[in-house]
Amino acid sequence: MRLIFVLLLGFGLTTAHAGKRALVYNGPGACSDGCYDAAFQVALQAGLDPVFVGENALNVDSTEQDQSNLFKDAAIWIQPGGKSKTAMTSITDQLKNAIDEFVKAGGGYVGFCAGAFASTQFVGTSWTLGFNFMPGKTSLYKGASAEAEIIPVVWNGKTRNLYWEGGPYLSQLPPGKAEVIGTYPNGQVAAARSQYGSGKVFVTGLHPEAPQDWRDYYHIKDADGLDQDLAVEMIHWAAGVR
Repeated sequence: MRLIFVLLLGFGLTTAHAGKRALVYNGPGACSDGCYDAAFQVALQAGLDPVFVGENALNVDSTEQDQSNLFKDAAIWIQPGGKSKTAMTSITDQLKNAIDEFVKAGGGYVGFCAGAFASTQFVGTSWTLGFNFMPGKTSLYKGASAEAEIIPVVWNGKTRNLYWEGGPYLSQLPPGKAEVIGTYPNGQVAAARSQYGSGKVFVTGLHPEAPQDWRDYYHIKDADGLDQDLAVEMIHWAAGVR
């Protein structure tokens, strides 16, 4: 397991969107050894005010006011890496429905790795229901040779070396319904974005939010350094802020 120490303030932070919140999932299925902390950090870098939200933030006892309070001033929901099936079977139906309403009404959704698995109708090749924000399917990318490694990815026409750790590729994306942003070396889709109702969805099977600690843990080198600018790009696009 990775041990990560995340600086939550003062690292590339802007204040242009002060007051706009990023809701970052940190319940079961979001790995506790760095995934939700890394998502929190890039939300800060994007100039948003991130807050952690657990799986039971809304439940059978919640009121409409509770839902309104949770999503007040929220610009985006971020689903971090981890175990997607665990996340989707842990989040209450009430919270899932509220997230669906939030994105459909114009909110943003960003999914890293497990968050990409969770974005489609089914989680990967399982029968576990996902959020169904992204059209098409997700499947485990099998082009890697190790548990974690740096993979050269074509992202917006430029090659970037990105951190991968068990993430998916996307397939069966309907023409005109999704825009391919990144591709793995074998041509499979590594990142894509789409509309869901009035909202925007941006997912990737990679970890552009990954800090240096993750690379150090696995003793892997990254020739072109960190890629958190791409994570910020994802957040800005999905949240509709710059």
